[in-house]
Amino acid sequence: MLQGLIILLLFQLTGEALAAILGLPVPGAVVGMLLLWVGLHIKGSASDSLRKTSAGLIQHLSLLFLPAAV
Repeated sequence: MLQGLIILLLFQLTGEALAAILGLPVPGAVVGMLLLWVGLHIKGSASDSLRKTSAGLIQHLSLLFLPAAV
């Protein structure tokens, strides 16, 4: 699960860096998500660790939005 979280955070960091360097009007997290999408389409499927991590995050997604709602 740690490996999947590291993969997700590296894509987000890469997106943030690209958005800052290129001065894009799009948030870096969105750029990172697009890079992850392209990478998964090139590879064909997600690894087991990435699949387990993303399933765990989606399962608790409502808790991640709780601070923003408060």
